[in-house]
Amino acid sequence: MRVSVQWLKEYVDFDLSPEKLAERLTLQGLAVDEVSRPGGDFTGVVVGKVLEAVPHPNADRLRVCRVDVGRAAGDGGAAGNGRGHGDSIRQIVCGAPNVAAGQTVPVAMPGARLQGGLRIEERPLRGVVSQGMICSARELGLEDPGGAGIMVLPDDWPAGADFRAAAGLDDAVLVLDLTPNYAAHCQSMLGVAREVAALLDRPVRLPEVRLAEAPEPAARAVEVRIDAPDLCSRYIARVIRGVRVGPSPAWLQRRLEA
Repeated sequence: MRVSVQWLKEYVDFDLSPEKLAERLTLQGLAVDEVSRPGGDFTGVVVGKVLEAVPHPNADRLRVCRVDVGRAAGDGGAAGNGRGHGDSIRQIVCGAPNVAAGQTVPVAMPGARLQGGLRIEERPLRGVVSQGMICSARELGLEDPGGAGIMVLPDDWPAGADFRAAAGLDDAVLVLDLTPNYAAHCQSMLGVAREVAALLDRPVRLPEVRLAEAPEPAARAVEVRIDAPDLCSRYIARVIRGVRVGPSPAWLQRRLEA
């Protein structure tokens, strides 16, 4: 069983470090084999907004982009480049085929380090200065469900935000070794939350369930028949309409990956 510490904190309030929590749980009998850190090995990556992407004057496959990187550009904040003049717009040369104006993207600022130790510097590319790098998921050491090209983020992520925090990658995962006495109830987040709550003498905060009930009874749309009442005394069905098929939101993807 893998337990996201961030997710666990939604159910139980505690301020122990992941390592200390793992130690306390193991001493209690719920063995934690490992504390892992999700996300790639990178630093200095912020959220940026592509304002413009035009063809490079000297290279057919490159584009020159104007990217708003918010407060990270001017105050040595998330990226730590220390420019100090408050100009949030950066010129970045990008070779990804899917880059376009209007996108929200991860931007490695000058001084950043990416997966494999690659260091990003401000430098000319075919005669045009590039002040950073728009990143793909692979360059950040993350899963790449979209294939080749840069990673496109949700539109509501603010420019200048630290990418690792915005993507929920500043998490820790407890890898549990479930023995038979724990396997029955610790194969769920709430089950582990109850163990942590008992260990720390804290209340469990159950998730709130909100349902928008329609006026039409479900029985008009579906029929439930129990053919073996000795084996199944009750079966409940709910009708759900308006389901939209598409990618899960980023927070849910990160939880599933963790």
